[in-house]
Amino acid sequence: MTKEYICRMISNPIRIDGLLEEREWAEIQPIRDFVSCVDADPNVEKTEAKISWDDERLYVAFKCYDSDIQSSFKNRDDPIYEEEVVEVFIDPNCDLRNYYEINVSPRNVVYDALIFNPGGTRSGIRVDVGWNCEGIETAVKIHAANEDEVCGKHVWTVEVAIPFASLDEASIPPSDGDVWRINLYRIERSPKYELISWSPTLRPDFHVPSAFGRIIFKEA
Repeated sequence: MTKEYICRMISNPIRIDGLLEEREWAEIQPIRDFVSCVDADPNVEKTEAKISWDDERLYVAFKCYDSDIQSSFKNRDDPIYEEEVVEVFIDPNCDLRNYYEINVSPRNVVYDALIFNPGGTRSGIRVDVGWNCEGIETAVKIHAANEDEVCGKHVWTVEVAIPFASLDEASIPPSDGDVWRINLYRIERSPKYELISWSPTLRPDFHVPSAFGRIIFKEA
């Protein structure tokens, strides 16, 4: 069954500082059912996310619990997926062939690309790393987990603001009831290697657009 999420509209823009403390975030329903991308096992490193929108931008937030954060790349479009990242795959047209990939590392390094995946598998896939999400804002904060959360862990929180104008198919903001196909991922390297996802692809590969979940935009 395809996962679905009601993406609530917010009335005020969110300040992108990585803290997730705005009232707007507090009112957004969290996604907590992250599982192994490979076999849907829920016993993976604890991960949460939220998605919201306003007239101009799509907002995505992650909260990642981690005992050993690994991140060394420093430059835009470095292969940050070789270490630890969170990833957002976005298909506004729902054609499951063309979509955007946006990754953010614990160092707040961004990798973004336009993907053409005609077969829905790695076969024939084209990755345009030259595409940049114009106007994107990201922020990351790393801090200790509260005692009532997970002892011995750190938490890295991520905020991403994606301008609709940067997505060719979405130059006009979505309307109430519109549906996009989206998936949320995380790569965890230590203490053990895990491919974590919201909607599992059931293989060790994130590029399976048929497995993307649905977000439904709601104005109220």
